[in-house]
Amino acid sequence: SLTRAIAHHEAHLAIADDGGKFMARTNVGLCYGMLGDHLAAARHHQEALRIAIQLQSFSGQSISVGNLGALAIRQGDFATAKPCMEQHLQLVQSLKDFSAEINAWLQLGHLEKHEGNFEEAIHCYEQANQIAEQQGEIGTLKRVNCHIGMARGSLALNKHMEKLAASVQ
Repeated sequence: SLTRAIAHHEAHLAIADDGGKFMARTNVGLCYGMLGDHLAAARHHQEALRIAIQLQSFSGQSISVGNLGALAIRQGDFATAKPCMEQHLQLVQSLKDFSAEINAWLQLGHLEKHEGNFEEAIHCYEQANQIAEQQGEIGTLKRVNCHIGMARGSLALNKHMEKLAASVQ
């Protein structure tokens, strides 16, 4: 199904105006990402980003940069993922897209937690928490609170283990 979808999106790409090319590149990139062809996916997301910049579409740029960040996360390339997600965050904040902002803060929290930066992860999760509360997104708020709790638990465990290690020495 994905290879058929790619063929249809590429047919769209062949006849589209710039806005349509952005959509087609984005869709082809998503399909390749689902197929595990990360190089082809990245190439299409980068081309979609180039088009969005050319069109001066902040919304398009936020989508493309977010897709590049998500792709980097799936590949385990956290050094690439973090600046992509930070740029995605800035763009969605300027667009006042609160749901996307919550997601960006969550992704940044996950990246920080993965790197062992639990205090920074907690900060990111708390930012997502504040927006979810303001927007009345109760389900998201519950999920974010779980992430805050896990990050706080990891931070406390790290501090406890450091204390134990220091007492043994």
